[in-house]
Amino acid sequence: MKEVRAITPLLLLSFLFITCSGDSGGTTTGTSDSLERIVDASGGGDFRSIQSALVGAGPGTMILVKNGTYNGKINITTSGTENNPIIIANYPGHNPVIVPGNETGNRVEFNAEHVVLEGVEIRGGHDGVKLYQGNNTIRNNYIHDNIYQGILIISADNIIIEGNTISDNGVDPGQCLSEEGVSSPKHCHGVYMSDFECTGIDNTVIRNNYISGHGGRGIQWNGFGCGSEMTNTVVDGNLIENNSWGLALYYNVKGAVITNNIFINDSRPITDDVNWTFIGIWNSQNNIITNNEFHTTLPDFAAIQVVDSESANNTVDHNIWRLSGTLWIWDGVERSDWQNHTEVTGWDLNSDICIGCE
Repeated sequence: MKEVRAITPLLLLSFLFITCSGDSGGTTTGTSDSLERIVDASGGGDFRSIQSALVGAGPGTMILVKNGTYNGKINITTSGTENNPIIIANYPGHNPVIVPGNETGNRVEFNAEHVVLEGVEIRGGHDGVKLYQGNNTIRNNYIHDNIYQGILIISADNIIIEGNTISDNGVDPGQCLSEEGVSSPKHCHGVYMSDFECTGIDNTVIRNNYISGHGGRGIQWNGFGCGSEMTNTVVDGNLIENNSWGLALYYNVKGAVITNNIFINDSRPITDDVNWTFIGIWNSQNNIITNNEFHTTLPDFAAIQVVDSESANNTVDHNIWRLSGTLWIWDGVERSDWQNHTEVTGWDLNSDICIGCE
């Protein structure tokens, strides 16, 4: 068996250059056409807030943020270009913190393209980050203890999410609501890709993140009710630990490659889920799930849940499974014979499977 990598938030944070943002006000001491802008809440830079530093920004602008707590929503409305993005990053050696505020709509919000957000700590928002536009990068940030979602993508293409610690979001169960408006922690996720506009989501990369402690899914796709598809997602090299579920491919997910990830479930966050699994699949086909490790000491934790016959048309192989129980769901039917799943499904013919192993 491969050795499980001991990735922790502290380890990931040691690689972060943390940056942050501020309120919409603030004194401007620099010029609006300067390509490098220094933000310092104490007044020692060009701007006191990230929002004010964004005014007049354009392709190639770099906004460097010094230590401090920056309160209020950040709304990014001006785009960079593919070769000259707008970059919001920490000033070298500094660890600023964004606290958007927990009112609905408060977060770091992307209404523009070709923007890089790097090295920021975001906490105490309604969401951490919400993206309405594509061609954006969220890299090396610490996104935690927001009351709803960690990162939320709305029908946007070409998003890169890499090197982040995304943990313990959904801290207010009253904000995680079911379709009926009832408190439901299972509706709060680490990374949530929602095709809300039914225009599709293409080419999302979720790589080398630590995602933990969510009452919902570590990563959730949601294409329910749409004729469009959520295509070409890459989920690679992540540690996805102690979420209620690991992943949920919920309708119209195609061409995803889920590989080289480690899933661990040895404890359970607060949730209203009544069953738990590493991967749930609904009406999603032609996805590849290979070279992953799945570990749980919880005997009631299902290996996988496949809800319909269409979702049998996926490739699952070369994985390591270390389970305490034998629960799983196939074609919507709960079963207790995971040891026979290769014969039932044709999956995992080359995988390493052990029940009751350390």
